[in-house]
Amino acid sequence: MMKESFSDLSQNVIERLNARSFSRRTLSNGLVALHTPDFSSSVVSVQVWVKTGSIHEGAYLGSGLSHFLEHMLFKGTSKREGKRIAEEVQMLGGQINAYTTFDRTVYYINAPAESFEVIVEILSDIIFNSTLPADELEVERKVILREIEMGNDDPDRQLTQALFQTAFKKHPYREPVIGHRSLFESISHEVLSDYYKSRYIPNNIVVCSAGAVLEDDCISTVERYFGASNRRCVSSTWIENEPTQLAERVEALIAPFNIHRGTIAYKIPNLSHPDSPALNVLASVFGQGESSRLWKRIRNELKLVQYISCHIWNPGEQGLLSISYICEPKFQSEVIAAIDFEFEALLRDGITEQELEKAQRQALSSEINSRKTINGQATRLGLGEVVIGEANYMGRYLKRLQSLDVDTIQSTALKYISETRRSVVSLGPRVEDSVDSEGSLASTVTERPSPEVHTLKSGARLVLEQDSSLPKVHLRAVFLGGCLYEDADKRGASNLLAELLTKDTEKEDGASISARIEALGGSFASSGGNNTLSLAIEVLPQDFPVAFELLSNALTVPAFNADTFETERSAQIADIQETMDDILSVGFRRLRELFFKTYPMSVAASGRIEDLELLRIEDLKALFDRLVTASNCVLSVCGDFNKETVLDASTELLDASISQNSEAVDATKHTTESGAIIEHHVMEREQAVVLLGFPDVGVKDKDFVTAELLCELLNGLSSNLFDQVREKKGLAYYVGATRVIGTETSMFAMYAGTQLEQTSKVIHEMKREIARLASGKVETAELERCRATIKAARVMGRQTIGARAMHSALNLSYNLPVNDDAEHNAKLDACGASEIASFVSHYLCADKCVELTVGPENS
Repeated sequence: MMKESFSDLSQNVIERLNARSFSRRTLSNGLVALHTPDFSSSVVSVQVWVKTGSIHEGAYLGSGLSHFLEHMLFKGTSKREGKRIAEEVQMLGGQINAYTTFDRTVYYINAPAESFEVIVEILSDIIFNSTLPADELEVERKVILREIEMGNDDPDRQLTQALFQTAFKKHPYREPVIGHRSLFESISHEVLSDYYKSRYIPNNIVVCSAGAVLEDDCISTVERYFGASNRRCVSSTWIENEPTQLAERVEALIAPFNIHRGTIAYKIPNLSHPDSPALNVLASVFGQGESSRLWKRIRNELKLVQYISCHIWNPGEQGLLSISYICEPKFQSEVIAAIDFEFEALLRDGITEQELEKAQRQALSSEINSRKTINGQATRLGLGEVVIGEANYMGRYLKRLQSLDVDTIQSTALKYISETRRSVVSLGPRVEDSVDSEGSLASTVTERPSPEVHTLKSGARLVLEQDSSLPKVHLRAVFLGGCLYEDADKRGASNLLAELLTKDTEKEDGASISARIEALGGSFASSGGNNTLSLAIEVLPQDFPVAFELLSNALTVPAFNADTFETERSAQIADIQETMDDILSVGFRRLRELFFKTYPMSVAASGRIEDLELLRIEDLKALFDRLVTASNCVLSVCGDFNKETVLDASTELLDASISQNSEAVDATKHTTESGAIIEHHVMEREQAVVLLGFPDVGVKDKDFVTAELLCELLNGLSSNLFDQVREKKGLAYYVGATRVIGTETSMFAMYAGTQLEQTSKVIHEMKREIARLASGKVETAELERCRATIKAARVMGRQTIGARAMHSALNLSYNLPVNDDAEHNAKLDACGASEIASFVSHYLCADKCVELTVGPENS
């Protein structure tokens, strides 16, 4: 049979994507409503795109007025108090949030589809009826001031801010969306109210939705709640044009961080410009993926960087093509020289046909990926309508991209890649201060068939879940691994092993593997956690044979190349160093050390630098021999595939090719220690963080769901903790709870971002909330909202084939039912205030609490 050409393949995929219908209606008041029906799951996403952002702030440019208003809209309406908004959405099992950019502010709710009308009403109430209560203004101002301080402590945010201030000298893009502190502090209630009235009007708004709702029902519901507001004049805002750049711009910032971060950016036109598809191909070839030119040459061959990539940002009037990298400070000048060398070669010689086809495939794959979730589909409509002015622009864009040739790519590169369009920005320590280190629609929700589980003679388990709603197939191989399976002086070995398995094999090297998978527009990735390591590969259905071959080779004939080992070990060390620049990450690392002490989970999955530096290839080979066996493997396949083909191939791999070592994989037995500890960890930052650590149960424990419900009670905008700490008292920008989960035991953690002088007050409020829960004073409505949120999160969290494959594989690895939704929901419904009180009294008690603050030295 003749193989289908890529041109035919791309045309078929584009036609299949464009066949998905959407409706667009302009209401009589000027508001635009768009909807994409999708009944593949009982989920809906409703998004309100207000066409106002930081560039529209006029006389208050640079103050963060748009972002401030976004926060204040959650403080109450003429119908609802502020807290009631979050409570209602949580009760529906939904998630509500918002964000502000340069040119838009977006409010959205993702929820079960049966709640569609209610969430449309809630969003319309927020948008049109907010009261902006004056007594909340200063409370929220303090919260945003904490956010500004967080940004000042975040090196990536600092670098981005410096890039936009360097690249844009007149255009409002140079001002931060969150605003400058001094300008933000001057915003009055009157200014905020006037801005709200002038910009939040129906003819300046687009409502986008997607999910299990019929088109007519959607449009009529939106019209019912958003159509009642009258059209008004939109206040015009003068936006200064950016003058032509005539020379290279350079900005080098010195800051007390561990590693050097840099960006080289070139001015490019906006997304709707005819050259935009060619520029996307250029970015893809140059620096997207491990087979890209920059990654292969500068990261893998020259070993000058731990990370490098090229990406495009161009949703507005002008955009940037940026190369971002992370390296040791001593290599910064060499990195820039190497990037320049690669650009010169590209401008001189152009790209190959193979590189062009790879980029085209990646673009198709990226578009498919963006539609995996209902939220993603609604976002796609908003981007098209608001940013481009054409809701279905991606069809035209992809067709234009698929028609490109190599000569067009080269001529486009010559047009935009020049020194006069370039800005070079860096952030890091002084070199002398640094330390060297090494489908069709239905009227009801489509029921997915339950995953099929096949236990093979080798002991391996195979999970098959067919879903043809999108042309993708995902393979996930999961093995028990992680900290409990590592020697005490070899922490991080599982994580590094997983990464090496996606690289060289005895049949081909890592560069060839990356090139093959990226040429298909696919992905091949690893992950290592506290309890497992896994490999995941995702491709278009017709490329399944290639994907399975690559996965099989990784699991049977890894090469453990010495050079690749050194490169990936250095990258893992650099990742650890990067997290040590973030105050909350530092806090969680230290909290684990204090809480778990000698227990293996005292170290994160990425490991310790001192252990990684002493790790040998032989150590990884021994770990591979012990963990990567058939009896320790769960292979989960989800998506659009032929069942018999997958079953035959998987049986051959798991019953014959992979190691058949039948010795049980046992974790080293450990004992945990507990005891109260109080510590302040000094880190020179503007903000401080508070963390409390308590014992928690393992993943298979009967009380695991109780801890899950407890965690939800302490999280979110509607939680009592959030209401007390942030909303009423303005003590912290963020506050919540999380869990570090293990198979035997876990850690329950509460955290907050605040100021040093407020830490004792925050801790007091946290302990007061613990006391409330331990006394059983939990309202029925609180529990109902949290149960609804957890149940809905499980559904919404498994919209993608990759997430479903991972869920099934993890459950089987832990010897839990592959589909445990019914059992989980039953346990959740049975858990009430008394169960929460019992759990809190037993686990979250003072004599087992690790109390940690991180921040400036406490004078």
